[in-house]
Amino acid sequence: MKHGLARLVAAAALITIAAPESGAQVFTRHGELFRVGPQPSAIAARDLNDDGWPDIVTADRGQLSGPREERPANDELSVLISQDKLKYTRRHPSLKTGFAPYAIVLANIDALKWPDIVVASFLSTRGFDLSVFLNLKQEDVFKPHHFSISEDALVYYGPRDGDGNPLFTSPGLTSLAVHDFNGDGLRDLVAAGWSSDVLVYIPGHAETYFGEPEFLRAPGAPRDVTLGDFNGDGHMDLAVCYYQDRTIGLWKGDGAGGFEEQTRFNTRGRLPVSLEAGDLNADGKLDLAVGHAYADDSVVLFFGDGSFSFPLSQEFLFGDDREVLEHEVRDVALGDFDRNGRLDVAAACYASGKVIALCGRGGDGGGIPRFEKQTFEFPEGKPRALCAADLNGDGADDLAVALWEADAVGLLLGKPSGPAPAATE
Repeated sequence: MKHGLARLVAAAALITIAAPESGAQVFTRHGELFRVGPQPSAIAARDLNDDGWPDIVTADRGQLSGPREERPANDELSVLISQDKLKYTRRHPSLKTGFAPYAIVLANIDALKWPDIVVASFLSTRGFDLSVFLNLKQEDVFKPHHFSISEDALVYYGPRDGDGNPLFTSPGLTSLAVHDFNGDGLRDLVAAGWSSDVLVYIPGHAETYFGEPEFLRAPGAPRDVTLGDFNGDGHMDLAVCYYQDRTIGLWKGDGAGGFEEQTRFNTRGRLPVSLEAGDLNADGKLDLAVGHAYADDSVVLFFGDGSFSFPLSQEFLFGDDREVLEHEVRDVALGDFDRNGRLDVAAACYASGKVIALCGRGGDGGGIPRFEKQTFEFPEGKPRALCAADLNGDGADDLAVALWEADAVGLLLGKPSGPAPAATE
């Protein structure tokens, strides 16, 4: 791996910017909050019932306690079913998962056309490390299938208490990605095993939905995984942010379910927790956005050249002092929130109770683009997770915001500046 070279290139091209505040707001806050379970830590949106409106699912993690407790965390998902534009009804009963559900993907796993719900849990006290809820829309049922990852194949590298006992349990799954990586027509899965320093690859299976897991050593506490073809060879690759190592690793996919780490480079901050990929400077190549949960209070953008290299980077500091925790970025999301043809970046800031948007305003065609900063407050709760989707059908991406303390979902509605979307029958 070319670690030294990658670190040197990223450091040499770093630009730190205090993005100017903008007057024209990119979002309007929706007036209603939608109740979900305790402490929603992940959120996803997609049309689950084929009515044309995205539905919303949250992973309600609850309060983490010791793994030897009878109930070390919450164990449910909340499903908000759309009844009409921006009208949601919470489905009862909630869907039961393993303890501390931490990541959600909505993807079609079975042969039916409706998206299913895939969940990774952080605590494995019941052996429900992964859960798949098959969407049997015609029966109005989400049918559960639970999967356990053998702890014998994992080594715990996470924090321990004063007596040397693990504070958590392996595999400590914190992120999920679903894709047909090996080209067999079945959905495969990659998960980040934070407490065991592994990536878990599980190929799809025609009868059991997922087969036997394979483990890729990934030292440094892998926290978040995102997908993209980062070298233009037509195969899906992985980008991973490492919480302890403070790096991003690029893993080359071979199109047959194999991955090999190519390089790592420094994220320019401490405790990177969230990573997204998209073309931020409109040069046709994938870029990366990473958010940091430590006192850096930063989001850093890395601009790719299409060959697993990111020679330019742009850092946005949200706080006044990078040694004092002011915002605590917990999630980032990308979307065209004002429909001006440029990707914007949004960050969920847990400590300050804000969502901060970096709005793309030019500089397309390569290089460093221009962004304007906008801030949106949630005094009712603390933003913990974000997902971007067109929730109201106006052509602009909106944000669904998972709020701790309020145990609710708030909505930020994008304000399209471009032409109205074409009418559909």
